[in-house]
Formats: sequence, structure tokens, C-alpha cells
Amino acid sequence: MTALPAELPNRLSNSPTIKSAYLICLQFEQSAKTHPDPKRLIYARLLGYLMLAGPSDGACVAVAREVLSCADDDALALNGKMYYDHYIYAFKKVKCRTPIPSRHISPPSFDTRKAMITGMLVEVPQSHRDAKKNALIRDGFRCVVTGFYEKSMVENNKELEKLSDEEGWTLNATDCAHIFAESDMPDANEGSNKHHYAASLWAVMDRFGYQRIPSDLNGNNIHRLENVLTLDVGVRCLFDELKLWFEPTDTSNTYKLTSPSPRYIAQHYKTSVTFTTPDPEKLPLPSPEYLSIHAACAKVAHLSGAGQHIDKVLRELEDTKVLSKDGSSAEALEHALLPTNLLCIVTNPKAKTDVLGTRAPPSPTLSAIDTLTLVEVSDCILSDAVDLQHAFAPVRLAASADAKQL
Repeated sequence: MTALPAELPNRLSNSPTIKSAYLICLQFEQSAKTHPDPKRLIYARLLGYLMLAGPSDGACVAVAREVLSCADDDALALNGKMYYDHYIYAFKKVKCRTPIPSRHISPPSFDTRKAMITGMLVEVPQSHRDAKKNALIRDGFRCVVTGFYEKSMVENNKELEKLSDEEGWTLNATDCAHIFAESDMPDANEGSNKHHYAASLWAVMDRFGYQRIPSDLNGNNIHRLENVLTLDVGVRCLFDELKLWFEPTDTSNTYKLTSPSPRYIAQHYKTSVTFTTPDPEKLPLPSPEYLSIHAACAKVAHLSGAGQHIDKVLRELEDTKVLSKDGSSAEALEHALLPTNLLCIVTNPKAKTDVLGTRAPPSPTLSAIDTLTLVEVSDCILSDAVDLQHAFAPVRLAASADAKQL
């Protein structure tokens, strides 16, 4: 966790909206240091760093206008929590709690790469498996970061086998990594909690000025090649955990591999990654826009402390089987429900309403359910879903106008 800089960079200091909002965040950060809830400090820094390192100028201004609309520190905390839950947490994928389709593809044997491509290519990917096939073809049957070949491909292709031997590359298992996760797809049942949780992420994207993304990735379009890349299993975990990201450079489709700590970048990783494709029309490259949104989320998660806090809670959750009588399991409960795409923790139906028209979940009283396991609690009544799309609409229009001035 890194304290907010005292001054804005020159580029942002010219915006009166951002300048005023950032001052509020600095004041909120100071008051949060003495607040009994340690997450307040994370929320304060999250809002500040979204203005400093958001994915776009529109996103920076949108967050600033939202900060200015908050009446007090409680409202600021709720605003920060919303981004914690529906931006940081949505991108920080918890794979141990999300079923993953089979990683392995067992293709028939081929003598040449051309024959393998002809046999594997899927015109319109409809599943994780289809996306992995096409991503492997586009990415040369290897991880884009390590250069290691997918072992199942080499084992079934004589040309690739000869090529990997000549180049001396190690074989490894790869995964098809989604930038926006498969779990971000809205449920077909519009009344379900999964649908509302996914819709909240899309509402944040709309809020940031990315109005096309929800429709571009709707349904099976989540598997389009612009949203996937081939990564070794270990690299994919770091990417999903926001501990590796691709920072754009001045060269088109070339990125700097970036991490909050050098310990996550092994010596054999490429520090500069250039995406290429044999067929830009049939096998398009990963979207620079999607990668920039992921990169901004990773940076903000690290600088604000949100990423480290989620890691800590999830480690505690792994050791939690029964909820504590003193209410200390409340945060673990909340995190246990979020990865399963439930919107909120168990709440009091009479909870007060915050400025966005959403219920502010109070600290749950767990004495009545202290013998329930986390799985059993997930069957309890949940609070109403958040309709962020409608709440964000008026602010988004004003933020778009302000962003043009940057």
C-alpha cells in the first residue's frame, strides 16, 4: 500500500474537477488513518489512485465527479467499496472457486503446422475450448510471455517437435487466459444475483466511458480472441491475480511486462512482449483497450492496498470452516460470496440507503448463524441487487464532457 502523492501530476492538475476531488481524497486518507475500520484507508487510496492511474481520462474524471458528489466520509467509503467490489475484485479472479474448463487439448497427430491449424481453427469461438484452440494458433502454439511451447501441440505435430528441439525451448502446459473473465458474463436469468453482479461490472465500464464493451463481450463473445491470450499456467495465475500486467509502449502491439515486485518476473520471462498474428481478420490480436483496463486495475489494486487485502482475506478464508460467534468472520463471509457472483453479504432488510440508491450493508450480526458453514450461509436471503447502470448514467454524461478538456 502506497500513500497518495501530495501533488497531482501536471497533466491532471489542469482539471479543476480532478484537482478539487483529489484534495478531498487526501483529506479522506488522513481521517481514514485513525478510523477503526482499516479498509477505509484502502477505499481512500483506491479513489485517489483511480484518478491518478485510471484506464482513461474519462474514467479519471468520472471518479472525480463522483467524489465531489459525496456528502461525507461515509459516502466516500461506500463509493470506494463499490469500486473495490465491482472493479478490483471482478478482475482479481479467484480461480480456486471458479470451475475451469479442461486446460488440455488432445489433437490428432499432424505432420505439419498447416495441417494442425486447418484441423483446429474454429470460425466463431463459442466456448473456452474453442478460444484456446484459436489463441494457440494465433500465438504460435506457445506462451506469449515465456515462449514455451504447449506440450500437447508439440507431442502431436512433427514439424513443431523438430522446431522446438532446434530452438531448445522447454515444453509446458498453457492456459487460455481471459482478460475479462468468463464469470463476468451476465447470467441468462436476469433476476439472478450472478446476473446483477456481472451487470455491476459492466456498469462500471460504462461509467468509465467504455459503452461498447458490454455488447462486444456479451454471451459467448466473451471468448472472442481480442479477450484472450495464451499463457503458461503459472503466468496465467499471476495475470489473474493482478500481479502481472501488460503496460503499453510507443510501439503498436508491443507491451512491457510489469509487476508490483520483481519476484514475480522470472528470469526466462520476456520483459517486452509483441503480439503477432498470421491472420489479423480471422485471428485478431488481444485488444489494447481491454489490456489497458486490466493494467490500470492491477496498478490501482497494488498502490491502494486493495489487492493485498483481498489476498489476506482469502488466505484466512481457506482456514475458515465455521463462522465465529463474535462476528469476526463477517469479512470472510462477504468475500466468500463475491467470487460466486453473489452481490452482497447477508444484510438487514431495513438497512439504510446510500447516495447511489443502493443498500449499505451493515456489519452482520453472526450470533444467530454462528454454527453455519460458509456454504450454508450462501443460501440465506441476500440484499437487493444494485442497479448501477441507472445510477451512473447522469454522472457519465458530465464526466465525458470534462474528459475532453484533459
